[in-house]
Amino acid sequence: MQDSSSNIWRTGFLMLVIIVSAFVAGSGGVAAEQYNDFSEPELTPTIQQQNVVAAGEMKTFDLTIQNRHTGITSMDRQIGDIAQVVQTHRIQVGSATAITASVDAGDAPLDIRTAQQSLGTIAAGDTREMGLTVEVDQDAQPGVYQIPVDISYGYINSINVDKNDYFINRNTQTVRKHITVRIEKSVRLDVRDVTGADLYKDADGTMTVSVQNTGSEVAQNAKLSIVQSEYFSAKSNAISVGQLEPDETTTAEFQIGVENIDAAGTYSVGFQLAYENENGNPEQSLIRTGSVAISNGPQYELSTEATAMYVDSIGSVAVTVTNTGERTAPNARAELSPIEPFTLVSTSASLGTLAPGESATAEFKLEVSDRAIPQDYPLTLTVVHDDSYGNDVRSDPLSVDVPVSPEKSFTVMNTAAVTAGQTETVQFTIKNTGDGQFQDAVIRLNANSPFETDDDTAYVGTLESGETTTVMYTISADGSAAVKTYSLDASIKYDNTFGDTVVSDIQSAPITIAAGDGGLPVPGAIIAGVVIPIALVAGIVYQTKPLSRFR
Repeated sequence: MQDSSSNIWRTGFLMLVIIVSAFVAGSGGVAAEQYNDFSEPELTPTIQQQNVVAAGEMKTFDLTIQNRHTGITSMDRQIGDIAQVVQTHRIQVGSATAITASVDAGDAPLDIRTAQQSLGTIAAGDTREMGLTVEVDQDAQPGVYQIPVDISYGYINSINVDKNDYFINRNTQTVRKHITVRIEKSVRLDVRDVTGADLYKDADGTMTVSVQNTGSEVAQNAKLSIVQSEYFSAKSNAISVGQLEPDETTTAEFQIGVENIDAAGTYSVGFQLAYENENGNPEQSLIRTGSVAISNGPQYELSTEATAMYVDSIGSVAVTVTNTGERTAPNARAELSPIEPFTLVSTSASLGTLAPGESATAEFKLEVSDRAIPQDYPLTLTVVHDDSYGNDVRSDPLSVDVPVSPEKSFTVMNTAAVTAGQTETVQFTIKNTGDGQFQDAVIRLNANSPFETDDDTAYVGTLESGETTTVMYTISADGSAAVKTYSLDASIKYDNTFGDTVVSDIQSAPITIAAGDGGLPVPGAIIAGVVIPIALVAGIVYQTKPLSRFR
């Protein structure tokens, strides 16, 4: 496929051949050859799209420069030498070269924002495009305006060939042409003032804007909208402002959501007016920008106090929230987020309305995993309050450390003893080896073979950390039991901080069986005609605590 410049050259070259042939046929063979171009290139600028602008508008046009060269030439003598020169220098007959174009506003009420541009070469019949940006004066009067375009270029006027020598004659030219721009009546939106109320991070507030029609046309059935805003989302938009005459000012109020803002400051917001023009056709104004101040929302500091936070237990954390900001937090509440090793028994608590400087405390129940390690753990809390429209506004996640103590524990300090075949009262010394106290504690002994007991519980009440207590049980040992040390299971049942019953882990209570007296009769007493062993009688008398506490 051949390009258009090649085709143009071939067409021009064919014209040269025809003209030269005519001269050769009517002449006696002059040695010199000559080419003359009697019509220089004609460069014409035009705007490709609609050439309409409005007062105050900045607009970019596509400006096309066309070479309308007619190709009228004359040729003397043979064409061979001239053709060789044309081919050697890649001459395009009728081309305009080294083209520059510059646009001047002239008397038009606008500014040209495009500098002089270089367009290279335009062959005969070809075009080049350039961008043209104009900014119309805000007070420009409607009308049709001629804008001058100055175009400079070079071209080949003639080629002379004589024997082995040749001459290429080039001309330069500057011409002034004009393009037409029409300034129409229009509505021009101007933002006069923007104010905000209750506008802060993630909250809905009110934005009030005052705008003026500084154009030359009446805006009918006009509606004002917030557009292209990175920081604000309009919860109410396209606010009707009715008819807006030239130079008239009106006010609109919007419900606005604030977003993508981390700090107080002044932020931009765009506005646009949709309206019907004087012919009833829908139009839109250009987008105009205003700025509005955004304040800080409530700020919070936390402090905590933990109660009964032990491994494998349920405790509580009291979180005190202080509003350190400059704005009141209405209907504030604290919300916990799940985090290991805690299971949330309660997840939220009301704080009421927190004015600047005020504090409120929320208490949460938490269950600590049995896999937890005694140490400090972070607890994540979010403070939520209502904005002026009743929507939730959530703070950034806040973190506080909560200490977890070792699991409550106890140990049996001594080894009890009982004689084989006897029923005896034994004592165990119990020590609280954990960090917290046992409240309303009952110590239970689980007797397995070769032991039996009908008295397996002992009430001790409160047992503080590090404190010891002595408990007694009546235990029977089988007569055939081997003489050695055995282990009974002991556990403590107690009430936690919330009054719930908790059973501790099982600990070992060592007990030794001593040898009996060889099977001698056991002294007894006659009760209602039945012989009862004395030791058993002693056990019945000793038992004073009800057995139903573990049942």
